[in-house]
Amino acid sequence: MDLKTVDAGLLQSRYRLTKQRAAVLRALGDGGHLSAETILEKVRAELPTVSLGTIYRTLDILRAIGLVQVFSFGGSAARYEASLDKHHHLLCSTCRALENVQADGVGEIAAQIAAAKGFSDIDYGLTIVGRCESCGRKPGKNGAS
Repeated sequence: MDLKTVDAGLLQSRYRLTKQRAAVLRALGDGGHLSAETILEKVRAELPTVSLGTIYRTLDILRAIGLVQVFSFGGSAARYEASLDKHHHLLCSTCRALENVQADGVGEIAAQIAAAKGFSDIDYGLTIVGRCESCGRKPGKNGAS
C-alpha cells in the first residue's frame, strides 16, 4: 500500500497520516488477517508506547474511510486486513486459517435477495467454512482416519 496515496485519502476525509496510522498500515502490509493484539505487537516494534486502545481507534478510523476491512465470524475475535478490493473468505474450521477468494456473481445474488425483501444500501460478504487441505489430511474430526 502506497503511503502517499493513503495520506491523500486520509486528508480528503479530514484525517492526517499519523505515525500510529502509518505503523498500523505497515503491520497490515503483508495482506494477512491480523487480530488487534497481533497488530499491537507489530506496531510496538516501531512505537513501544502505543496502547491497544490506540490500535482499536486507529483501526476504526481506517475502516471508516475504507483503508482496512474487518472479518469476524462465529464469535471469534475480529481480524483486520488492508485489502481494499471486494472479496470473500474461506475459513478453516480446524486451524482458523483465513484465505481471500473472489466469487463472481455473489453481488448479484445479494442484490436480488435484498430487493425481494425491500432492502437497499446493502453490503454483503460470503464466508465458506470447511477444513483446509492441510487439516483435511489429518486424522480426527471429519478427516480420514
